[in-house]
Amino acid sequence: MTTIHAAVLHKLSKDAHKPATVQTRDAELELTPTVQSLVDQINDLYGNRASKGYGRFEDDELTYPTAPVLRDMFKDRKTSFVDGTKQLMKVLAGKAMQASASKGGYVLMVHGRSKTGDDWLLVAIINNVASTAVNEKTLEIEEAVHIDLENVRVAGRVNLSAWLSGDPHTRYVGFLKARGDVAEYFMYFLGCRLVVKDTEDTKRLVTGLKDFAHSEGLDQQATDEFLRRAHGYCIERSKAREPVSLEELTNFAWPAEPKKLQQALASDEIELSDGFVPDSGSLRKLLKFHGKTPFWTVALDRRALSKGHAEYIAERGELVLRNLPDALKAELQAEMNDD
Repeated sequence: MTTIHAAVLHKLSKDAHKPATVQTRDAELELTPTVQSLVDQINDLYGNRASKGYGRFEDDELTYPTAPVLRDMFKDRKTSFVDGTKQLMKVLAGKAMQASASKGGYVLMVHGRSKTGDDWLLVAIINNVASTAVNEKTLEIEEAVHIDLENVRVAGRVNLSAWLSGDPHTRYVGFLKARGDVAEYFMYFLGCRLVVKDTEDTKRLVTGLKDFAHSEGLDQQATDEFLRRAHGYCIERSKAREPVSLEELTNFAWPAEPKKLQQALASDEIELSDGFVPDSGSLRKLLKFHGKTPFWTVALDRRALSKGHAEYIAERGELVLRNLPDALKAELQAEMNDD
């Protein structure tokens, strides 16, 4: 459960190829258990979606005014939460006008704190959907309306703590990367400049894949096969200089339960951006172990462990190599004879 400091709901009215208008509330939402549940569900949904983009605020604050609004709200404390969100609605409506196919909805804005202690602002566009339900008293079938969480396509989050810390290397803005210009207009609303770092994202991916194998309790051979499939997909993208599709990767590497792997790679701890071109050098760690001291260098294929060509003895911190090539054995034997 996340901690909610404040929440508000406004409305963006926008039909495809038509102007946008806004309807705003004058007061924050009461933080009821229902509101808490909704925010938790949207946070989980956002966190579990693999296709996200990450970046930083644009430098041009006149064209992208979200950053100065948030600065007034959360740093300088010159603007209240509700008044600040009303200003953000004007920005959102303007950017939605530039995306002719975009549609409106109820705009939920939440200031909260994560389990790690970071403050964040969540913005999500949600809609109602009609359905049917059973009246428990009369056992009649009735029409019902509920929030359609399954089809939330527009959402983003700003890590306020990371932004206000001033770290120039942090990617503190994230958003769902839906298809088409919907994702673009929401990115422009957030004022996000995508920061794609091929090498860094590849390292994050490698770590995420290894962590997933460990969490699944895979044995050495199953781990080798899983990581080799992931490497095969990624190295093809690297050679073609094409970006990774996390959906394609998870279907290829973990076909039995691709959604499970997607959710693992979508973790907030990884912050893996969709759309990076894999770095071939960083991908080697999926297949090999590397080590070096002033006296030796080793590059060990993962299969050496599962096939018995090498053994790591953890309690002694020793690596045993077997089936040495004849030339190396002869050279070592000659050295021993000389001694």
